[in-house]
Amino acid sequence: MVASLARVFLFTLCAHAAAQLPSCEDDTAAHCLGDDADMSAAGIDACLSALGPAGRSESCSTYLRVVDGCKADVEGGGVCATAHQNGETMPCLMQRVKPEQLSDVCQAALPKKVLSDSLQDTFWKDGKRLLSEAEVAQLKGEDAETYERWAKRKSGKKTAKDKDRAYAVKSQKKSQATVVITAQAAAAAAKALAAGDDASEAAQEAALDAAEKEINSDLTGTLKSFSKAEIDGIVATAVAKATKGGGAKGEL
Repeated sequence: MVASLARVFLFTLCAHAAAQLPSCEDDTAAHCLGDDADMSAAGIDACLSALGPAGRSESCSTYLRVVDGCKADVEGGGVCATAHQNGETMPCLMQRVKPEQLSDVCQAALPKKVLSDSLQDTFWKDGKRLLSEAEVAQLKGEDAETYERWAKRKSGKKTAKDKDRAYAVKSQKKSQATVVITAQAAAAAAKALAAGDDASEAAQEAALDAAEKEINSDLTGTLKSFSKAEIDGIVATAVAKATKGGGAKGEL
């Protein structure tokens, strides 16, 4: 029951995040679908381009600009190539991978997030966590009330809903970290194969190092250690990707 409800929460979290990302879905539905329309990928791309900036939504224009600037990252052996094929281009580029995994051109093409001095953009920008007394003292107005309610709920007795939500968040954190670790392990395996070295050994070392960095960088404490079985699974996937010719940064 917990697992099934957690999947619902996880889907909701992902769907909400995706709703904020650049997209051409509405423009495609409004202008590029119909009985006589060319509904192939190339046909839809041509239709969206023909609309021009004035005929497209700002979200769609941003999407097209990002995809154009991130061609190396979403095609061939790019870090988000598989995600792009599965229609998950923006979640991959903007949420799943770290900026340093993307090409410089792609990083420059991504929309810049304007940060505020709010609780969400400062102390909680990497996820909700308990604050120190000094940090709490800096909170004002609604942020102070929001934190107080959250801290009280966190320290109180956990309801079934709280447990389900916590499980979903942990699952999402683990899934996102696994994507990053696999990409780095695949890059190490590909490099080892090119040099004639042991790909599995290289992937294992890279996976363990990447996992440690992911855990240490999680200030919320949500992400826990990866088991030997999980690391072994990541290594197997990474070596398989490298053997198939995945690029130096791996595919997601």
